[in-house]
Amino acid sequence: MILVTGGTGLIGAHLLLELSLKEDGIRAIYRNKTKIDAVKTFFNKEGAIRRFEKIEWVEADITDIPALQNAFIGIEKVYHCAGLISFDPKDYHLLRKTNIEGTSNMVNLCIAHNVHKLCYLSSIATLGNKIDNKTVDEDVYWNPEAENNVYAITKYGAEMQAWRGTQEGLPTVILNPGVVFGEGFQEAPSSGFFKKVQKGLSFYPPGGTGFVDVKNVVEALVSGMDTPICNERFILVGENATYQDVLLKIALALNKKPPHKKIKPWQLALFWRLDWFLSFFPGRKRKLTRNAAHALLSQTLYSNDKAKKKLNLQFTPLETTIQRIAKKLTF
Repeated sequence: MILVTGGTGLIGAHLLLELSLKEDGIRAIYRNKTKIDAVKTFFNKEGAIRRFEKIEWVEADITDIPALQNAFIGIEKVYHCAGLISFDPKDYHLLRKTNIEGTSNMVNLCIAHNVHKLCYLSSIATLGNKIDNKTVDEDVYWNPEAENNVYAITKYGAEMQAWRGTQEGLPTVILNPGVVFGEGFQEAPSSGFFKKVQKGLSFYPPGGTGFVDVKNVVEALVSGMDTPICNERFILVGENATYQDVLLKIALALNKKPPHKKIKPWQLALFWRLDWFLSFFPGRKRKLTRNAAHALLSQTLYSNDKAKKKLNLQFTPLETTIQRIAKKLTF
């Protein structure tokens, strides 16, 4: 029996779609029942509505140990894809509870129930930067002295829980994807790129990062689980690209005018300060922190050599991914 957390999100739903092709015993946890309907709609659009019925849904939260105990009955393999994404410092304690405490619970229950293997979905946010600005690989480690955002801090803490599990005898594979592009879930953070271009976007930030197709992430999850590889991590970045290049590709795919004005550093400095001031108003969350502004100005390059060699992955070109998504979008 397989257990999937985060099954109502972009990556988790695509993973369930893939698992339903060949697996019968699939269990997924959920917190909000309405989100199951979104997954069902996704399966339906993919022509796989009958496969959706293979999934056993159990109401549970990764921070709720009694509910998780029931979800773990009979489980042999676990894909832990659940997590909270936020860069707002006000969400720090909630991020810690979900990402660190939640992952700790998952690891403890995997050990207690003699789970054969855990596949944990982390992030490139947990990786450090090379001093010489060369390509980051799996041997580059977290720098606690750096200007790390609250999301990165809690994802790193979560990853440490996964590594702790390996020391206690739990076979584990950790995956570190970049920005994940995929279809079917317009609430996914990466969908913001498409929404902004669709509405009309004039400015682009000068930096860049690593991007990856959701289908490649799913391939890596399944391969990481099915191969004998244990206690290793893999960077999942199909392509290193500037934000300008990504936004241009999206604009062309959506038949929209691409952004043509580069945001200057002083403008970003002004924007994040204004955003900080507005966050004091009730109900207003941070949209641009100082760390986020810095990230938009710089570009980090990531190596996918290890994933290609050991997981036998062939990454989808970014342009191909964007064109596929654009054809399925409904704004």
